[in-house]
Amino acid sequence: MKNAFSFFTIMVLMFGGVLLAPKPACGETITFPMQLDYHFLKTLVIQSAFIDPGQTMIISDPANDCQRISLSNPRFAGENNLLRVEVAVHLNGGALMGSNCLFPIEWDGYLLVHMKPGINPDNWQLSLNPVKSVLLDRNHRPDTSLMGDLWDLFKAPVMARMGNIRIEVNESIAQVKPFLLCAVPETDHPRVNAMLESLRPGEIVSDAEVLKIQILMDVETVSDVSVPPAPAALTPDEIDAFIEICETWDSFLVQTLMSLTDMPLTVEERETLLTVLLDARYRFVAELEAEAPASSGDFVREQFVDVWERLSPILKKHLAKDMSNQMLGQPASNSWGFLAFFAASDALAALDKLGPVFNIEISENGFIRLARMLSENKTLALQYSQLLDPDLRKLLGMAPPLEITAPDFNKELLEQEIREMEPETESSPISMNTRQLIMAGLYNALMPQECWAAKSGFHPSLKEMRAWLVTRDNVESHLIKTKTLLEAATQKNLKKNSIPGNYHQMFQKAVYATAWQESCFRQFIVDKKKLTYIRSYNKSSVGMMQINERVWRGIYNIERVRWDIAYNAAVGIDILNLYLKKYALPKMKSLKGNEALDNDGVACSLYAMYNAGPGGFSRYVKRRSTRKPSKIDDHFKGKYTWVKSGQWDRLKDCF
Repeated sequence: MKNAFSFFTIMVLMFGGVLLAPKPACGETITFPMQLDYHFLKTLVIQSAFIDPGQTMIISDPANDCQRISLSNPRFAGENNLLRVEVAVHLNGGALMGSNCLFPIEWDGYLLVHMKPGINPDNWQLSLNPVKSVLLDRNHRPDTSLMGDLWDLFKAPVMARMGNIRIEVNESIAQVKPFLLCAVPETDHPRVNAMLESLRPGEIVSDAEVLKIQILMDVETVSDVSVPPAPAALTPDEIDAFIEICETWDSFLVQTLMSLTDMPLTVEERETLLTVLLDARYRFVAELEAEAPASSGDFVREQFVDVWERLSPILKKHLAKDMSNQMLGQPASNSWGFLAFFAASDALAALDKLGPVFNIEISENGFIRLARMLSENKTLALQYSQLLDPDLRKLLGMAPPLEITAPDFNKELLEQEIREMEPETESSPISMNTRQLIMAGLYNALMPQECWAAKSGFHPSLKEMRAWLVTRDNVESHLIKTKTLLEAATQKNLKKNSIPGNYHQMFQKAVYATAWQESCFRQFIVDKKKLTYIRSYNKSSVGMMQINERVWRGIYNIERVRWDIAYNAAVGIDILNLYLKKYALPKMKSLKGNEALDNDGVACSLYAMYNAGPGGFSRYVKRRSTRKPSKIDDHFKGKYTWVKSGQWDRLKDCF
C-alpha cells in the first residue's frame, strides 16, 4: 500500500514558524514542524498493520489454535513525549486436545503501549518502537489476572508486531517538488531542487494532539538582500497580467471553499469563509486602484499565505476528518489529493517565511495543480465565472438567492440606437490618478460599452431604461420614483432579514445615502449615444448601488445587477443588511468609550464596509475615535446628513 503520498501532506498542519538566524549568510539550516494529526495516524496504522478481517491484528500460537489474541481500534495520544497507543484486546485461551479446545476462556480489555517514534534518515520510514506496556480491564484499570503464562506467551510477538509498524514517507516528499517549482521563477529551480534534496528528519515530539516532526532543510541564502526600489506604475500589459493571475487566484479560492460544501460547518465557520472571501476580493479591488501597487507575484503570494492561515484550521478539521473516515472503509479515490493539498499549501507558507530568499510567485499552473488535489477531475481548469452559484451562497451562510420579479425582455429591442439623445460625458466623483487612467483605458478596451453587448440573460427594453434616466430637468420626479423603489426593497429585505427595530429608520436612511453617494440614484446613462448601465471608472462596479462585480461574483446575478434597477437596489440593500447583522452589531458589543457608535456612527460604519469589506468596520471605528475621517467617510456622512435633514434639493449638484 502506498501511504507515503499522504504522510507528508498530513503532517504539515498548523503552520509552525520557520526558524532563521537573524542575519542570512551563504547557507542556513532551517527547521519547520511537520505535524501528524493522531486521527490521520490511526488511519495510516490501521491500513498498514491492522489488515486482518475487521481491521484487526490477529496473533495466534502456532502450536495451539485455541490461543489467539486480536487487537483492534488503536487510539493515539501524546504523553511524556512518548506516543501513547491504546488498542482493544480480545484474548482467547484453552488447552488443545485433538481438534477440541478444553477449558476455553475469553478476556476483553485494552493494551496500553507507550512507543517512541523515529524516522530512518536513509529511507524516510516512520517507525513506532515500544517502550513499555500494560494490560487494562474493561474499566481501563490495570489487570493482573492474566499476567501469567497466557499473556507471557503473547507479549513478545505482540510487541514485535507493534514495533514492526512502518509508514513510508520518502515518496510523499517528492510529491511536493512539482508544486514548489511552479511557485518560483525558473532561475530559482536549481536552488529549490538542492533545498528539497537536503530535507532530513530532526527531533520528534509527541504533543497532546499531534505528532510533531521537525524537518531540517539547507537553504542557500543571499548574503546581502538589497531593498527593492519603490514600485512604478504598471503598464497596461502588466495590469492585464495582474488581473489574469488574480482572477485565477480568486477562482482557486472559490474552488477550495466549495470543497467544504457537504461538510457540517458551524455558523461561525461559515461566517469565517464569507469574511475570508470578501476580504480577499476587496483587497484585489483596492490593489487595482493603488497608486503604487505590489507586483502580481507579491500580492498573490501574500494573499495566499494570509488566506491559508485563516482557512487551514477549517479545511483540515473537515476535509481531513472526512477523508480519514472514508479511508477507514473503502479509500476514496481522491483521499490522497486532500492530503497533498495540505502539504503543498503548508510547504509554500513555510517557504514564504524565508522572506526574500526566494522570489515566490505562484503561477496559474501552480494554482491548477493545487485545485486538482481537491478534485477527482484531473483535467480541471480554473474558470473565472460570473454566474450565480446558489451552493456558494449556502456555503457562506447566506439566504437563498434574491427573488427576481421582473420578466426577461426582448433583446432585439436593444439593437436600436438612441439618435435623439445627446451624448453625455460621465465624470468620476473623485479625480483619477495616472494609474487609474491607464486602468480605465484598459477596461474600456476589454469591456463592452453598448447596452446590447451583454451575451445572455436579462435585458430590459429601451423604454424601461429610458424611464430611469435622470437629468437636471427631471431630478424631482426621478427621486420620488427611486426613493419609492428603495423603500419598498428595504421593507421587503427587513421582513426576510430582520434587524432590531431601533435600527430600522437609520438603516433606511443609510440605504438612501448609499445610493446617493454611489451613483446619485442613477442606474442608466447615455454614453456615445448608447443607453447603458452606469459603471465605475474602473468598470468593476455597476448600477445605482454600484455593486462590485468582482467582489460579489457567484453570490448575486451579475447580469441582473447591470440591467435590472430593482434587483440592483435589492442587492445593495442585502449587502448593507449583511454587514449590519454579521459584522457591525456583533462587534459593537465590545466597543467602549470613544469607540462606541451611535446610530449615525453605525450608518457610517456600514458604508465603510460597503466600500472596503468587513475589515472596513474596525478601520472606520479607529478613524472615528481618533477624529481622522477619510474623504470617503466625509462624503458619505454629508449625504447621510442631507437625507436626515431632508435636503434632497442638493441632488441637483450631481448634474
